[in-house]
Amino acid sequence: MRSVVTILTTIGVGALLALDNPKGFSDLIKSSEQRISRAWNQKEVRIDGLEVLNRAEVEKLLPLERSVPWWHLNGTEIQSKLSQNAWIDQAKLSSCPDSWANKWGCFLLSVQERKPTFVATFDNTSWVIDREGSFLVPLNELKSRKFSGSLVTVRGISADGKSPDLVRAQLSVAAKLRETLEKRISKQIVGLEFLGQGDFAVAFQGVPFPVVFAAGQDAKVPLSEQGDRCAALLNQLSPRLNEVESVDLAFDTVGVVRFKK
Repeated sequence: MRSVVTILTTIGVGALLALDNPKGFSDLIKSSEQRISRAWNQKEVRIDGLEVLNRAEVEKLLPLERSVPWWHLNGTEIQSKLSQNAWIDQAKLSSCPDSWANKWGCFLLSVQERKPTFVATFDNTSWVIDREGSFLVPLNELKSRKFSGSLVTVRGISADGKSPDLVRAQLSVAAKLRETLEKRISKQIVGLEFLGQGDFAVAFQGVPFPVVFAAGQDAKVPLSEQGDRCAALLNQLSPRLNEVESVDLAFDTVGVVRFKK
């Protein structure tokens, strides 16, 4: 009963205000509509994790015209749409980690970009590729973007890249090789070439010759052990590096050092 009385009293007060001051009542209604519209549509979108991409490129894929409630109900659809950009590996949409009062219209978009890892040439175009084998952009486009990492030039991809699954498999192997050898040898890899039969040649920064490793199923020595042997050999050869033509570690127990004639 008390609630009914309160509602009727409010309506009565509103009616008296409308009769006494029509313009003021109209302004009050208009102001209320504006506040409701802002609460329904106005949103803040924060984006974290961008390095190569810029904010404008991400916003192109966001349904900014949609209402705040729609955003709260369709986060999965928004995240899926962002995957249309080749640079975006994953995206997670959540409410801003602020007070409850600010969470309604504030969204945090956490983006995980694909990491440029390799450069490989197909049909006379050099492509930037991530460690999973996803083609990102031509190399000349990367030069106009903010990127502080290093790329490994890869050669010897099977069938000139005509089989995407095979390319991905080879580059997945290359990524593991890079991780293992750089850790064991403490030198950055700048180039890698698949030689067939599971062998590959690696160019290290500051080393003026290629080093051949075995990583196929028939390799009898683990790659980590080959890396340790390479590190020891490079240290031993340090006074004569410029005299060496190549080093081949794709053997069971020995490494072959070829000197320039």
